[in-house]
Amino acid sequence: MTLKKDKFEQMNRLLQNYMINMKHFYTELAPELDITPQQAHTLFYIEKHAGLIQRELGDHFHLRNASVTSMVKNLERDGYIIRKADQESARIKRIFLTKKGEEKTNEVKEIFDKAYLQIISRLDERDIDAIVKGMTNINSNLKNKLGS
Repeated sequence: MTLKKDKFEQMNRLLQNYMINMKHFYTELAPELDITPQQAHTLFYIEKHAGLIQRELGDHFHLRNASVTSMVKNLERDGYIIRKADQESARIKRIFLTKKGEEKTNEVKEIFDKAYLQIISRLDERDIDAIVKGMTNINSNLKNKLGS
């Protein structure tokens, strides 16, 4: 009889394996994208949170400030983003996508969507729903445990 703990450990191994496979998946797409997977995810986040500050990127992606600074400088150098001084404080720089950044974000979304469709075409929607429900419960429990 499989114990609940054993199933949980198996699930953790499967999740780790999934994350490794997804990293390889994004890495294989990277040459076609002409940007790194991390840069792609950063552009997506900036698109949804236009005007954010650099610290918010670090908080969201759990990156050190030096790593975020390097990535932001590279994205700015390549013309994908622009940093503008905040209207209330010139020391604060707000980050926005440029036209080129918007175009690259749309291009990357198209490539990712095509790849995702290939993956999900083989999955049953009920299985996806069950995984989403289970992971939502686990994340909620972890947040509650960490918060107490």
